[in-house]
Amino acid sequence: MTAAPNKAAILASLPMRADEDPFVVAIGGFYRRWFNLIDDMQLLINTVAKIKSTEDEDWVPVWSTVGAEYEKKGDALLARKDRAGARQAYVQAKTYYSLARFPSPYWSGSPICPPTMSPLKAQSYEDYLRCYAKSAALLPDPPETIVVHKNGMKATGFLRLPKGASKSNKVPAVLVMCGADMYKEDREKYAEGALAQGMAALVVDAPGTGQTTFPHAPESVVAWQAALDVLQKRPEIDGNRIGAFGVSRGGLWVIRLAAHDPRIKGLIACAPGGAGYWGSPEERAEWRQAAYERARTNWFGPRGTRPPLKEITEEEQRKEFLRWSLKDQDLLKNLTMPMYLVNGKIDHLTPIGNLYMLLESGPADGRVARVYPDDGHIAAKNEREWGPASWAWLRGVLTKGMKTEMKVKSAPKKAAAKKPAKKKTVAKKAAKKKTAKKK
Repeated sequence: MTAAPNKAAILASLPMRADEDPFVVAIGGFYRRWFNLIDDMQLLINTVAKIKSTEDEDWVPVWSTVGAEYEKKGDALLARKDRAGARQAYVQAKTYYSLARFPSPYWSGSPICPPTMSPLKAQSYEDYLRCYAKSAALLPDPPETIVVHKNGMKATGFLRLPKGASKSNKVPAVLVMCGADMYKEDREKYAEGALAQGMAALVVDAPGTGQTTFPHAPESVVAWQAALDVLQKRPEIDGNRIGAFGVSRGGLWVIRLAAHDPRIKGLIACAPGGAGYWGSPEERAEWRQAAYERARTNWFGPRGTRPPLKEITEEEQRKEFLRWSLKDQDLLKNLTMPMYLVNGKIDHLTPIGNLYMLLESGPADGRVARVYPDDGHIAAKNEREWGPASWAWLRGVLTKGMKTEMKVKSAPKKAAAKKPAKKKTVAKKAAKKKTAKKK
């Protein structure tokens, strides 16, 4: 019962550090990725203090040890028939194994990790998948694994349907897009956000990551379009009421897909990049320096395998920018659907100018935004506020005009009609008491 207030208190006490330092737990910092998954923040802080380096030999065992302890606890609870307790323990085990396997598998390669995993890292990824499967099996509505194929490649995701969804009761759906280093097993809470609002959720590993073989490239938008095809064919889903949700690189993919496919009727983009904000020379230089520092201090691979450090030139930065820029590809004009945009103001990875560019384009209505001045990339500290608000907003967008919405609105009238009868009963009781006193 005291876990949540304690977690909130610890979060409130953390320093603000908009960087990728894995040796410090801070708002806007490296561990923001796991804040909404971890129950015991103090355990996270204590474990971070044990880390000697990010190399596989030092990194993986520290996190896997905690994961194994939680998995053992889950097995014991399940043996005692405590399914709820076991599930929560397995979720925690999966989360610590998520830290152990981070950021792999990252098939497209990265300045901070190799494109292939060492045996040690590969084992932590298997542990991660196993514990997620154990936790998911204890859900009342276990997810269905969906694999979509296109151009000889595949994308893998988990589909969950809200209670009551059927061919005769079709529901809206949300395509939840994962980012660069957090995979579908880490995004269960986002699926639950959609389910709580009566919407189906399909959570898919992003191109270049996890169990998806598409490369991280602009043309891999076809992977997401193939996922939309799957959603439209499901008998329980209303194919004309599909939205999209994404955080960080997932936010980039959300707006890119929406610019290419009019089937997206509404979207939530947290820390979206790729809109086309080139920024000032100072901002660009700051971004290049931050990227260099990440590569210099963080190598998530086997000891001794770090490649030679290389500074990114502005020409290289510009070339990569133009590959993704919706503005430069004349695609911003396609973003006419309602959008909910959110981020922390102190973002060291995605220039906040992208969010403002999205606000400045498109129709005169339909754009909703929330920028937190006390938060960093993805506004993780404030997710407890913007998360429920954004899901409720998207539900309103996708269910506008549905018959089920009319039923929901008429419900309060029925409740109001019963109130006079209640008052009569209270009045009769009062009258009886008065008569008894007179006697």
